[in-house]
Amino acid sequence: MSANRYVVVPASTVSRAANANDSGTQDIAVSGKVVDAKGEGLPGVTVVVKGSTIGTGTGPDGGFSLNVPANSTLVFSFVGFMRKEVTVAAATSNLTVNMVEDTKSLDEVVVVGYGTQKKSDLTGSVSSISSEDFNVGPQLSPQQLIQGKLAGVNISQNSGKPGASNTIRIRGGTSLTGSNDPLYVIDGVPISTSSGVSQANIRGNGTDVFDQEPTNPLMTLNPNDIESVTVLKDASATAIYGSRGANGVIVITTKKGKAGKAQVTYNVMGGVSKVANTLDVLSADQYRAVVTDLGLPLDDKGANTNWQDQIYRTAKTQDHSLSLTGGNDKTLYRASLGYGDQQGIMIGSKLTRANASININHAALQDKLKFDLIVNYGQTKSNAAPVSNTVGSEAGTSMNYEALVFNPTYPVYDPNGAYYHVGPFRINPVSFGSDVTDQRTARRLLGNLSTTYKILDPLSLNVSLGYTRQEIDRNSFIQKSNPLGEGFGGYASTQKLADYSKLLETVLRFNKTFGRHSFDAIAGYSYQYFLGEGNRTTASGFLSDSFKWYSLQAASTVGGISSFQESNTLISMYSRVNYDFDGRFLATATVRRDGSSRFGSGNKWGWFPSGSVAWRISQEKFFPANPVSDLKARVSYGVTGNQEIGNLNSLTTLGASTRGYLVGGQRITIVLPQQYANPSLKWEQTAQVDVGLDFGLFKNRIHGTFDYYHKKTTDLLLRIAVPSPSVVTTQLANVGSVENKGIELELGANIISKGDFDWNADVNFSRNRNKVLSLSNDLYKGDNIQIAPLQGAGLAGIYAQLITPGQPLGTFYGRKFIGVENGVEQFEPGNQVIGSAQPKFTYGFSNSFQYKAFSLSFNVRGTVGNDVFNLTANNMAYENNLPGRNILAVALKDGVGREQPKQYSSRWIEDGSFARLDNITFGYTINVKNTPLSNARIFVTGQNLFLITGYSGLDPEVNAEVSGTGVAPLGIDYLAYPRAKTVSLGASVSF
Repeated sequence: MSANRYVVVPASTVSRAANANDSGTQDIAVSGKVVDAKGEGLPGVTVVVKGSTIGTGTGPDGGFSLNVPANSTLVFSFVGFMRKEVTVAAATSNLTVNMVEDTKSLDEVVVVGYGTQKKSDLTGSVSSISSEDFNVGPQLSPQQLIQGKLAGVNISQNSGKPGASNTIRIRGGTSLTGSNDPLYVIDGVPISTSSGVSQANIRGNGTDVFDQEPTNPLMTLNPNDIESVTVLKDASATAIYGSRGANGVIVITTKKGKAGKAQVTYNVMGGVSKVANTLDVLSADQYRAVVTDLGLPLDDKGANTNWQDQIYRTAKTQDHSLSLTGGNDKTLYRASLGYGDQQGIMIGSKLTRANASININHAALQDKLKFDLIVNYGQTKSNAAPVSNTVGSEAGTSMNYEALVFNPTYPVYDPNGAYYHVGPFRINPVSFGSDVTDQRTARRLLGNLSTTYKILDPLSLNVSLGYTRQEIDRNSFIQKSNPLGEGFGGYASTQKLADYSKLLETVLRFNKTFGRHSFDAIAGYSYQYFLGEGNRTTASGFLSDSFKWYSLQAASTVGGISSFQESNTLISMYSRVNYDFDGRFLATATVRRDGSSRFGSGNKWGWFPSGSVAWRISQEKFFPANPVSDLKARVSYGVTGNQEIGNLNSLTTLGASTRGYLVGGQRITIVLPQQYANPSLKWEQTAQVDVGLDFGLFKNRIHGTFDYYHKKTTDLLLRIAVPSPSVVTTQLANVGSVENKGIELELGANIISKGDFDWNADVNFSRNRNKVLSLSNDLYKGDNIQIAPLQGAGLAGIYAQLITPGQPLGTFYGRKFIGVENGVEQFEPGNQVIGSAQPKFTYGFSNSFQYKAFSLSFNVRGTVGNDVFNLTANNMAYENNLPGRNILAVALKDGVGREQPKQYSSRWIEDGSFARLDNITFGYTINVKNTPLSNARIFVTGQNLFLITGYSGLDPEVNAEVSGTGVAPLGIDYLAYPRAKTVSLGASVSF
């Protein structure tokens, strides 16, 4: 910024201003010059006395002069340079202040696969965020720390329940039946997220009382222990993970010790939450009037009950974290303990979390030998509300469903004090909170021991041993007195699931500079073994509810016994070379060869190469320094894979059935094929090209990244029909392809940095276009796949979405609604595309303000152009539900008659665009001078305080669970656990 934009205040003027406010302290005259690293004067630098309004600016040669109180601290600030403080005790006329250029954004080191790199040296598309910029508040889910912060990383919470799972898509979905989740790498250890542990279902296919939402694989990790999160997006960045990199990689690094005096830090937070939104159903008076007007029988018990008010509550949250850190030049250490307790806003729901971690780093043999030990243990215990948001679930088997449809003229309790039921089909929603119990206890241990030895100056060898173990115990019970349990005489279920992995990594690294040529190369070998196992038992017919699941042998019927064990092995060799010429030309080449036991005998091994180049144009002599201070162009191409298809899918598998045959009056168990072998089964492969531009303006006061990418995934894994006659009806095969292409933009700006005031802003924007290219191969020809089957009167046999070439995943397909005539819905002839769950673009906007000891930050994010199927309204906005069930109030205004049956159509497809205030935090840093404390801060945080949307349901950000087809739907809203508004107060102290 040019000097003529600054007003240089004459010293005499400043002196008079200072003296006018003087309290008797003798002023001193201070003058000097502010220079850069080359010794050249810097014009326009702001110079202020810390904690006052006394100040001036440097002249064209960098000179300044002013009168200040003795022992003042002068603060020098200038765009593109690091702020500097200088204390002056006596008058001086030759003060020289050296300002250091702020290259933090360029010199920032980010974690990449098997190492670190300067941000300025990256040739691939990588986004990173540190703990200072995480979302604040009770974040029991680590994924929420970065929600809305990074372009191309779409994170949506599947529901509002404590510990809810998240749907994360990096540059769109690439698979139909395989996992679309990214690979998580925690402190160098890749963890499994697709095992049976993550799908700890209890009973049926998701249409019963027990919540079917999968567990969050990161829930046992304490968010307070996380130092940074790096997202690897393009093939150049992810190819080092080969067969697991197609959906992107999220690298999580936990906090380490710092040299110096031991420091103890305690963080505490407490908050309250209330339901953010409820649905407008008929009140008791409206219900009476409508039923009477329609001439229907009225079962009026005289009460006026708002059932949603009965099942929602003001929930309390608390979170505690205690850490100890310290060390010296040889050994660093950090240990931490964490505890969190979050009530759910629905009665009966709760989650507690306990964590412990230790991180030790030690150097020996004159720093040639280094040891790193990381151990993290976490446990969560949850009580789940009886909620089932699986597509099409109904039958009065969940708390939120009954709260919407239960007769509002019924009381909560009968004259004897028991729950008022209308069994067996209408169940008092409040009773779910005490009569139905669903407990999960999850434990995860993660450890990594790493040793690095510096063989020669350019050569080092690293050997890492990693281990993870996860266990889930899930116990469920329905009391005898509840209509759900009456037919069983009480119902209990126990389930134990566990998986573990063992990891060996050996990496040889070469790092050397020859004149203007720099090389950083690695060659590695990896072996990782996974094993999962579990068992489940159900029982019914108890004499007393006291037995619950603790004594299944007390039941009259013990059945549903099942168990399993499965494993897989991944062996890999990989190498990567980073080349740097003179800081101007950069190149990266990566290749990985993976062998997986999951695939067919002829396709167990695969190659995954990538290459990228970058040119730092701003380092060229011909490039002007202003206004563009940094400019780098990048191009990359590579191939990655997806092996997350489950185990044993390439082999013939057998299953036992207790239904069997009767022989001599005795039932004989039979064993039948469950799946036929497919030796040709191989990886889904994703080829991706990325063109990017990294830039900085005005000494990097404004900085950003722009990317264009094109991804094509081939050999999609689909279940195809097996010719009849056959015991097995489908088989997994590599069929079809899908593409994603789009743009991403991340911008950051230091808008104001003057004296004691700072204002920083960040914005991100992403636009992805998803399209199915083919559902065929040489052996199988497919036109479409119907998914998201619905259930219930009038909806049975209907599928909400269609996968077909030329359309994106998440395409809604059905009849187009054109109006109501004589009380009957009218439609265009035939079925057609009626919407898409894919947004036109997503965005995030963050601001942070700092004035002296005060701080304010907020984060807004949203989507534009995505459609949502309001299946809740499709089920509950028809008068033909009366009088057995309550209805949404909108049914009285739409002109549809009582004789109209439920219809799936575009009438229920709504615009799901939204803008959400995810987080706003106001903080104050306490002056701890002359106290034992080294730091103290208090803050208040609000989460989800407002939502701007035209959607009529509870929340447009939805992700109902899969039911029946094996392909997850997108953008369907049905009976989701609602989100909460939360306000919390917190403090952090260090000593």
